[in-house]
Amino acid sequence: MNAGIPMPVPDPTGSTTPAEFTEHLRALMHTLRRSVDSLARRSRDAGTPISRATIQNLTRGIGVPRRDTVVAFLRACGLPLREQIRWLTAFDQVYARPVPATRSRAGADSLGSAA
Repeated sequence: MNAGIPMPVPDPTGSTTPAEFTEHLRALMHTLRRSVDSLARRSRDAGTPISRATIQNLTRGIGVPRRDTVVAFLRACGLPLREQIRWLTAFDQVYARPVPATRSRAGADSLGSAA
């Protein structure tokens, strides 16, 4: 771990719902003693700027966060890459969505038979 990161940081791997993942994000912010303002500033310094409002939405569970927003938040927290990967793996598991079909199977069959 980074010398500036206290041990232990919250572990998001047990998250199964968006609410649990959000709680882990808030716990991370609290453990690292980071304010919304400091995270917004640090995200700009890290080259992945996010606004105060976005940070507040992320840590309050408002809406469905984009993956790049979570990356920016984790970078602003100063987490090393290994920790970021762990968090993103948990994020992907919590927010996994089935890929929507672009057309129905029947439509694909009828298009295939016309060729």
